[in-house]
Amino acid sequence: MAGKKVLLVMPPRDFDDDCYEGIRRALEQQAHTIQVASLGTGVIRGSQGTAALAEVKLDNVKSYDYDAIIFIGGEGATLLFDYEKARQLAKDAKYKVLGAIGNAVAILALSGAAEKKRATSPTEWAGWLVEGGATYTGRPLEVDDKFITAQDATVVEQFANAVVKALQ
Repeated sequence: MAGKKVLLVMPPRDFDDDCYEGIRRALEQQAHTIQVASLGTGVIRGSQGTAALAEVKLDNVKSYDYDAIIFIGGEGATLLFDYEKARQLAKDAKYKVLGAIGNAVAILALSGAAEKKRATSPTEWAGWLVEGGATYTGRPLEVDDKFITAQDATVVEQFANAVVKALQ
């Protein structure tokens, strides 16, 4: 079913360009509405220079406005780890389609949203998932009902397809 509303939560700089572009493309092909949220509004840039427009400030996001919330990783994602609004959003969305790719998986772990879920992340973040109550699988992609995590951009297409499927 097309026409779902998806929020991509992204750092204000140094997001993973390939993850953003791959996920956005897959969602747009299914006619889903996409909004980008970050610490502020305006143009944000990926680590390879890709520009994205952050339309909504993270402080103003309400989880009930979206069918899915996806956290995009990249070096800049660490700026969101201690950001209370990002953690609260992940926690509030744990009964929706909720996903993260790359190091952004740590936000799900820190929020408590990963508790009792199977999840994956880059190996250096595995401890965060375990501390957050998740079962770390180490697989490139992990889908636990509507909770979707991926290690990195090498599986972005599979990750995006899992998000699309969960939205159906």
